[in-house]
Amino acid sequence: PWPDIDRPVVQLVQERVAFHEAGHAVVARCFGIEVMDLSIRRRNSSLGRVTPVATPAWQRAEKYDDLRRLADRTPDSCCRTPVDVLHPRSLFDYEESLQAELHTCLAGAVAEEIQFSSCLRSRGDWSRFHLQVSCCYGHLTGFVSGSSIALLRHRYRNSCKEILTKPENWAWVKAVAKAAIRSEHGVLNGDEID
Repeated sequence: PWPDIDRPVVQLVQERVAFHEAGHAVVARCFGIEVMDLSIRRRNSSLGRVTPVATPAWQRAEKYDDLRRLADRTPDSCCRTPVDVLHPRSLFDYEESLQAELHTCLAGAVAEEIQFSSCLRSRGDWSRFHLQVSCCYGHLTGFVSGSSIALLRHRYRNSCKEILTKPENWAWVKAVAKAAIRSEHGVLNGDEID
């Protein structure tokens, strides 16, 4: 799946992507989120991805994002604000799945940093984290201050690091990354991840 895979620089990028995606997959599984597959196949918009089963928190965020985009496309609509989604949530609605989602969003970058002392790319993960926080902690408009996002991101990153540096979890990340690199098509199914 990787052109010029014989070049050391390409092999290094592939390995970074494998560790990044393995971090997402392992943390998701630690929180009980079923993972359907992990891919380190290059695409136009990404170098890899993990496909989990949608949690209640993620379904809420997806609905929020879809309605927000619809409202932005029709600014004169009387239904501009999707009130059924943008109301403050009850304190513990989706709390367990929200915690799992927020950890999973940041786990790829953390795994990459543990293995390589830096993370090359995680813009999509940060956007997903921001969407989750805005949807579940935001005011009626979905607004959450940048400093609040940064504080939450810092806390969840530290928590992910604690989870991933446990010897049994880090061994799992390394095994998943190695299996993804060695797989014929760069894809592992959920059973291969477990």
